[in-house]
Amino acid sequence: MNYLAHLHLAKLSKTSYSGSLMADFCHASQIYLLPNDIQRGIKLHQFVDKTLDSHPLSVEFRAEQTIGRRRFAGIVQDLLMDYWLVKKWDEYNDISLAEFYAEFLPDLLQHQHQVKPAYQRLVLSLNENRWLQNLGTLKGIEKALMSIIRSWRYGEHLLPFYQALPYLLESSEILFDAVYPAVLAAVEKEALNSEGIKKANQ
Repeated sequence: MNYLAHLHLAKLSKTSYSGSLMADFCHASQIYLLPNDIQRGIKLHQFVDKTLDSHPLSVEFRAEQTIGRRRFAGIVQDLLMDYWLVKKWDEYNDISLAEFYAEFLPDLLQHQHQVKPAYQRLVLSLNENRWLQNLGTLKGIEKALMSIIRSWRYGEHLLPFYQALPYLLESSEILFDAVYPAVLAAVEKEALNSEGIKKANQ
């Protein structure tokens, strides 16, 4: 999942917004130095990624890619999930995406200095530019993918996906409609299990 989906799943599971985004910005050895609620958010992020990657339709999506290298297809799928989540935001939420910023940004700003500067730049960008809603447009997805291409040493392998984005966006709605509800259900179940264990240990 990409940024918006991770934040949305943190909201639904009442898990740390900061933890939901920090997972990709800290080493395993750093996680245990963070506050417990952020650690739980990081663990949720990891659970979400594992659940998404193992879903049969995700496996099929990666396997059917003849453009670029299949091992990089997961990065593109993450962006596609955010594209459709923006498009279908009202189906999953009773507040607007603009209102959602008011929920998650204070937490991100409060904890932004606890991991590497790249995460701080992400939080600053989210706060100043409010670009998550742009991920619901072809131009927004193109910009997000090109940012990865330019900043990542393996970015050139994503160029074929960039060129095929119009087709991928059009053809991925069925993928989103099947996979995202399944991930939501798994997260809800995981949250209930975690809450039960927490209460049992009190």
